[in-house]
Amino acid sequence: MSELTAAIIGGLTLGAIYSLVTLGIVIIFRATETFNFAHGSFMLLAALIVGKLQRGSGLPFAILALLALGVAGLLGAILFRFVLRWAVGRPHFVAVIATLGFASVADGVINIVFPETQYTVTIPGLSTGSTTILGATFGTASLEIGAFAVILTVALVLVFRFTSLGTRIRAGGQDPLLASQGGIDIRWVYLGSWTLACVLAGIAGIAYSSVNSVNRGIEDLALLAFPAALLGGLDSIPGSLVGGFGIGLLGGFTSAYFGGEYVTVVTYLVLLAVMLLLPHGIAGTRNVRRV
Repeated sequence: MSELTAAIIGGLTLGAIYSLVTLGIVIIFRATETFNFAHGSFMLLAALIVGKLQRGSGLPFAILALLALGVAGLLGAILFRFVLRWAVGRPHFVAVIATLGFASVADGVINIVFPETQYTVTIPGLSTGSTTILGATFGTASLEIGAFAVILTVALVLVFRFTSLGTRIRAGGQDPLLASQGGIDIRWVYLGSWTLACVLAGIAGIAYSSVNSVNRGIEDLALLAFPAALLGGLDSIPGSLVGGFGIGLLGGFTSAYFGGEYVTVVTYLVLLAVMLLLPHGIAGTRNVRRV
């Protein structure tokens, strides 16, 4: 019973982080039909900024977090404004290669600016110790971070579903010309979508790092969010919850019953099955193009 509980609770906790990461990926794809392979770089960068400055600056965590998220959002806006904007109207692989190139450049810069291999992030107010649920023991801080990620993701999904912001993003991504004729400034929708998505990546990176160390494994976490995005549906914002928790539970059960070394293999086998049998995902529309 404790093993089953560990698989479910652990999977849901990790799935909450996946959902937050996936939401950023989906927002970008929904607005600009770009699959952002640099998403993990934004997660890692924000966590590294907080981890390094928290070690020696003495500044409050809130200021460090705002600084890190500001840098992530600004770089996301710069990436779109000066690189990806010129890929609009060109084949999809152009934008994909551009994000891969940016990720490579970002990794090189990160290696120079952050030479140490590992940092830690401490979020004030997180509980210490452990919590036992049905015989399985979990870090209380991990449960709190998972709850935070769920609340934030659900709140954002509701905002995109029931506010004019979500309507503008959906309209801009579905038919930019018609949206422009309807009074929507597509340029700001695209720029805002990239900025917000990269800020969400930064939040996910900082949150994950508070219960784990800051290292390259954060980028691996983003890579596992890509199958979650495809499972939920690349153009479905609510699908980010479905995909995130689905992949989280899959990883939880795989880790509990077979071992953590099999998580990536099983996850990408599921990804291949989804692409072959359900290319539009669970909640996506059938006209989504695979990239």
